Amino acid sequence: MNRTGSPLLRSDELRQWTKVSNSRNLVCLGVEYLWLLLLHSVNFYLIQSEAGWAVIIPFGIFTVLMTGSLMHRIGLLGHEASHGLLHSNRKWNDLLSDLLCFYPLWSSTDSYRNKHLGHHLHPNDPDRDPNMAGEKTEALYARFPMPRPAFIWNYYAKFFWPPFVLSNLFDLCRMLSFGRVPKGNEEKDTVKPPLGTRVRNLLKKPVVLGLIYLFTYVFATRRLIAWGDHLHVVLGQLFLIMIALAVWEWLPDSSFGNDTRKSYTTPKKRALVRLLVYTGIITAIAWARVFTGFHWGGYYMLFWIFPLVYVFPYLMLLREIYQHANLGKGQLDNSRIIHADPFTRWVLLGFGNDFHLVHHLYPNIPHYHLRAAHDSLMEKSSEYRSSIKETTGTFHAPEGLEPLLDSLSRVGER
Repeated sequence: MNRTGSPLLRSDELRQWTKVSNSRNLVCLGVEYLWLLLLHSVNFYLIQSEAGWAVIIPFGIFTVLMTGSLMHRIGLLGHEASHGLLHSNRKWNDLLSDLLCFYPLWSSTDSYRNKHLGHHLHPNDPDRDPNMAGEKTEALYARFPMPRPAFIWNYYAKFFWPPFVLSNLFDLCRMLSFGRVPKGNEEKDTVKPPLGTRVRNLLKKPVVLGLIYLFTYVFATRRLIAWGDHLHVVLGQLFLIMIALAVWEWLPDSSFGNDTRKSYTTPKKRALVRLLVYTGIITAIAWARVFTGFHWGGYYMLFWIFPLVYVFPYLMLLREIYQHANLGKGQLDNSRIIHADPFTRWVLLGFGNDFHLVHHLYPNIPHYHLRAAHDSLMEKSSEYRSSIKETTGTFHAPEGLEPLLDSLSRVGER
């Protein structure tokens, strides 16, 4: 819909482009996981071989960077699922999204969807857009327009300075894992209860209890394995799982949030599935070490958790800037159409994120139809054609066209 409320696309076109393929995104997910399997198979082979550190270290760094990039692409398919575009059946959509997209990234479809809806309702609004609901993020957007040299220094070069990355991207990582509340929706009563009450309330939160359980499970499993008695390891693991199930049963349904849409099961049961998935990962890592002697826990931390908390959120931030920084809050100027080079498209703007404005206009169009919808809008809607922001390339563009970094530096763009 445009500003006057009339449709930009005809209803017959929308019916055609909003059809969801039940296999296409699953094939896309399969391809990303095949790349991960191939990448880590080679990396593991090199670590186990006598290739030498001159080969192992460079390929290990490449593995970290590629894993973070593939995580980001899997997260983009999770974004599709948050709009119900992974599978036409809502229950299958959410189940597959949790198991294949978000649980491996230590998040969930619910937490992502809860904050992402606000982003679509209030894009680029510092008070109501959850993607900007943090002082660091809001200050970051306020720095635009930004000259090209400053942008290269602040958002490319500083990737190699860990304090910058970790301090500026913690909000994004926390938002993906736990969800965020936009400013203006906080509790009105600012009087803090006594410390003891706050601690008790915190310990009743399922996320906190789940983390305590997982840390305890890891520690206990390591100690039991060190003692060398396999039966004790199994019994100890089963004992902790039974305690976790008892605590889960004791927690009221309301502590897991409201079920705002029909999913494959209740929020409480989805939380249990998530906890059991993580328990399964830890258990598999532990027993793989028992039977192979290889330190799989260290491998998982270095080549999965580290890319997850360093590379992946950096790519999230850079993509968000590419798509929304130095732009307005209106329907046709809140994002860009980015004609990117193949590398940028693969790493940052895969699965239709180069046509992000069309996605904001029609969030029920799957990524594989966004380009066709854009072409139709360019041909048939003069308002769309005259209002949108298009960029070509990142640093350079053919004569008469604007590269992305120039758009981010242009005064008066917003």
